[in-house]
Amino acid sequence: MDNWFTNVPLADRLIYRPYTMTIVETIRKNKPHIPPSLIENDKKRQLGTSLFAYSSNSTLVSYKPKTNKIVTLLSTMHTSSGTINKTTKKPEIIHTYNATKGAVDTFDQMCQNMCANRKTKRWPMCIFYNMINMASINSYVIYSHNVITRGEKPITRQMYMLELHKKLSEAHQTSRLETVTNMSHELKKLLRMSWEEKVR
Repeated sequence: MDNWFTNVPLADRLIYRPYTMTIVETIRKNKPHIPPSLIENDKKRQLGTSLFAYSSNSTLVSYKPKTNKIVTLLSTMHTSSGTINKTTKKPEIIHTYNATKGAVDTFDQMCQNMCANRKTKRWPMCIFYNMINMASINSYVIYSHNVITRGEKPITRQMYMLELHKKLSEAHQTSRLETVTNMSHELKKLLRMSWEEKVR
């Protein structure tokens, strides 16, 4: 996970039933559960050094890759000791995160390239827009898998999103066409033309 969703209580909760999941994640330094000594950028601290903090369920690591940078990660997968890679001198938690974060980065990039987000000051709407983005990407992944399994070539994601939009808005547009009396003739014409194309 990246630091959008990360906090210590969530990590602790996911360990137990019904989830029973371990996670490796970057965590923002302003979270209240991080000891101050791990996030203070002490000038005397050497580059490439790591500091560890432990709880019964998780390990927190603070790594200093650059002079003015501290990286903090939380893991419920690594709970025994602060293992350091002998070759790179980096914690194993960082190596695990780097080896598996590709899917998160790809997903974030797909959301940025084609998303349903709109500017708003209402946080529930932000969550709703993100849910729409996640659902559309997940549905495209399932669609592509099913099509490839049949030996066919899937359509592009842009074409898929256009078709998805048409299907999701079809019932609403039909209802508007039948019930709204003050709709302009031009708009009615466009709606009818789109339905004729679907029939063809």
